[in-house]
Amino acid sequence: MTITKDHKVPYIKTPLVDCKELSEQSPCRIFLKQEFIQPSGSYKIRGLSNLIRTSIEEIKSNPNNLGKTIHVYAASGGNAGNAVSCASQFYGLESTVVIPKATSDKMKQKIFKNGSKIIVQGETIGEAAIYLKDVLIPSLDDSIIPIYCHPYDIPAIWHGHSSIIDEIVDQLASSNELSKLKGIVCSIGGGGLYNGLVQGLQRNQLSKIPIMTLETDTCPTFHESIKAQKQVFIKKTNTIAISLACPYVSLKTLEYYNSHKTKNLLVSDSDAANSCLNFANEFNIIVEPACGVALCSVYNNLIQKNIEFFDDLKSDDIVVIIVCGGSSTTVQDLTNYKLLYH
Repeated sequence: MTITKDHKVPYIKTPLVDCKELSEQSPCRIFLKQEFIQPSGSYKIRGLSNLIRTSIEEIKSNPNNLGKTIHVYAASGGNAGNAVSCASQFYGLESTVVIPKATSDKMKQKIFKNGSKIIVQGETIGEAAIYLKDVLIPSLDDSIIPIYCHPYDIPAIWHGHSSIIDEIVDQLASSNELSKLKGIVCSIGGGGLYNGLVQGLQRNQLSKIPIMTLETDTCPTFHESIKAQKQVFIKKTNTIAISLACPYVSLKTLEYYNSHKTKNLLVSDSDAANSCLNFANEFNIIVEPACGVALCSVYNNLIQKNIEFFDDLKSDDIVVIIVCGGSSTTVQDLTNYKLLYH
């Protein structure tokens, strides 16, 4: 059963494309789950809209909240902020997004056009989040009920992301190919997407399907947590995959790593950039380096190099790559990547 059965949602069912161009470079068939066509430009609208919707229901179920104003708050200079602003508009709520000074003008305009109030605060997303939680929200009038949207570490977000698996199951089943699914590939930052994928596989009786996660070696948050077997907090990062630059992974992410068959790999910033360039050249589609990280699984031949992880893939088996999207990268950025990394 899908999680969207009984209510309207601001995200769409995205295509699952049998990609012959990438399959030719792989030991199996590669399918792309095209999350880059979501209204907000990335998969994040799935989880964050679910958080907002369930929060609205909970708030309205309490008679003590009658007459009060619901307002959505987030701290993000990227795709989470854009998803929050898009989802808030869909549900008819006002929203405020606190962004760090380093936020690109392109992303700032996207968030603003969705109707969000923008507050610029801090040099980093961490400083923006501290301002939101410790200064802005505590100062609110009692007539305002805030919905605080953490970008990834809330169960309602994971549940929303799990809808990706519901769709994949429906799409493969419709062509009688679900039995050929042998693996999922995704990039990982704080673990929200990964958590949702694990939950979706569990709900659809596909717990044995392995997940390959990838992150940059310049922000190895998940890698360090796996090595330490506890949450490790990364104080400073320097990666072009800024959407993956989370200071920690959720505790649930580490729990799932130890219970669900998962392999985490590190790639370089140049690998991520070159995957973006290759993808743009092949398909005329621009994605962020955070998404390019997942595409390294094909362009760096990592599925082939780790074929035993997927139980020795056959040519007709299917591995699905979550092409998570992202809205901050421009044509000029791709040009810069080519000059810097080629």
